[in-house]
Amino acid sequence: MADSLGTLPLTPMYLSQQPFLKPEELHPTHPDVISRQATINIGTIGHVAHGKSTLVKAITGITTGRFHSEMERNITIKLGYANAKIFRCPKCPEPHNYFPTSSSMPDNSKCKMCGSVGTLVRHVSFVDCPGHDFYMATMLTGACVMDAALLLIAADQPCPQSQTKEHLAAIDIAGITKADRVIIVQNKIDLIKEQEAKSHHQQIVNYLNISLKTKNPYIIPTSAVSGYNVDLVLHHIVNKLPIPTRDLTLPPLFMVIRSFDVNKPGYDIDNIRGGVAGGTLLQGMFKLGDTVEIRPGYTVMNEKTGKCSCYPLITKIISIKADENELRYAIPGGLIAIGTFIDPSYTRQDRLVGSVIGYPGHMPPIRLNITIYYELMHQLISAVNTNNTKIAVLAVNEVILFTIGSNSVSGTIKAVRTVNGAEKIADVVMSKPICAKTGEQIAISRKIATGASRSWRLIGWGKIQDNADWENLNSTEA
Repeated sequence: MADSLGTLPLTPMYLSQQPFLKPEELHPTHPDVISRQATINIGTIGHVAHGKSTLVKAITGITTGRFHSEMERNITIKLGYANAKIFRCPKCPEPHNYFPTSSSMPDNSKCKMCGSVGTLVRHVSFVDCPGHDFYMATMLTGACVMDAALLLIAADQPCPQSQTKEHLAAIDIAGITKADRVIIVQNKIDLIKEQEAKSHHQQIVNYLNISLKTKNPYIIPTSAVSGYNVDLVLHHIVNKLPIPTRDLTLPPLFMVIRSFDVNKPGYDIDNIRGGVAGGTLLQGMFKLGDTVEIRPGYTVMNEKTGKCSCYPLITKIISIKADENELRYAIPGGLIAIGTFIDPSYTRQDRLVGSVIGYPGHMPPIRLNITIYYELMHQLISAVNTNNTKIAVLAVNEVILFTIGSNSVSGTIKAVRTVNGAEKIADVVMSKPICAKTGEQIAISRKIATGASRSWRLIGWGKIQDNADWENLNSTEA
C-alpha cells in the first residue's frame, strides 16, 4: 500500500508517477494529471437506440453494458462508464488529426494513420445514460456529474423523439445547456440517403432553435458503427467544449455513484480488502492517506418508532484508481474509485450510492426534512401520454421522487405554499436521510402511467432552502 506521502511507485510504471504538487499548481490539463486520470465527464444522452453506447465504444473500445440484462435486451439500464485519452496528431490534416486510446496507454502513443507520435491533449470519462423512459431516474443521477454532453439523434427517425426532449430538459436543470456544452451528433447517417440526411438535418436545426435557442447549430453527421466522423467528434470535444473551472483549494467533496465489494467468495480473512466507492470529485482534491467521512453513511430504520438513524463512517483512503491506473492524488472531473478500510458489507451492491465523502467537519448537513423552492414544467414530455399532458400541482401527502446529486430518494409532500405571490415552496419528509447543502439543485419526478407501465417521469426542478424549524422536526438520529 502506498503511504500518505506517495513514496511507492504507481502502476502502470510507464505513466507519470504524479510527483506531489500544490493544489494551485494543478489544473485539468496538467500532464501529470491527465497521464492517469480523466478530468472531464461527458454524458451521452438521447432517445433509446440512437447509438449512445455504440459511439462510446467507437471512441473508447469499451462496451458499457456489462450486466446480463443489458446484454440480453441490448439496452442500457444502469449508468455506463468508459474513459479515453485523446491525442492530437502533428501530421494528419485538421480536423481529422485526433485519435483516441484507452486510459492506460502510454502518453507517447502513435497515430494509426501516419505513425506519428501524438500529443496528449485530453483525458475524458464518458457517462453513458439509458435512453428508455422507464430508466429516466437513472439518467438524472448521471446528469449531476456531467461537465458536458453528446446529444445523439438517429438520422433514421423523425426529430425530436420523446427522450431527446426529456434528456435535454434534464441537462438544462443540471446547467449544462446554459454554458453551451452540448455537441449535437446526427448518428446512423449510413442508413439513409443524402437528401433524407439533409431533410433530417433541418428537422434537428428547427428543434434546437426552439429547445436550445441556438441558431445554426453545428451538427456532426456520424456512423458510430463504421467509425465515420468519430475523429470529428474528438475534434469538437477538444476545441469546442470549455475546460471546466476547478477550485482545488476547497475542502474536497466526492459524490458516490457506485459502491462495491471487491472480495471474491472464498477469500482468506487475512486478505479481505475494505469497501470501494466509485464516483467523481466535485471540488478540492483527495490524496492517499486522507482521513475522510462518508455521509449519511450507514442508515437503519426503526420499525417500531418509524424513525431513521444514520451513522456517518470515518475511514482512510488507502487506494485511488482511475480504470487500471493507480493515482497518488485525484482532482475533480473523471470517474475514480476510492479504496477504504470500511467493512465491505457497507459498500456491497451499491449500498453507498448517493452518499457524499469529504473531510470531517467540512461536510454538508444530513437532512431528513427538507424545504424546497420548485418550478414545474407546463406539460409532460411523452410520446405515449397524449390525452392528458398537463402536469398537475404538487399535492399534500403525494409521494414524489427527488434526484439530489447522485441520490434518487422518494419524499412525501407535507405542505405547499406560495411566497411573495410567485415562489412555490414545499416542505418534504424524505424516505431516508440525505447529505445535501443549502441551494443544491434537485430534479423532481412523478410516477406516471406511460402505456401499460408506470415510471418516474421528470416534471420539474427546484433548490433546497434553509428552514431550521422544519429540518429539526423529527430529524434523523445520528
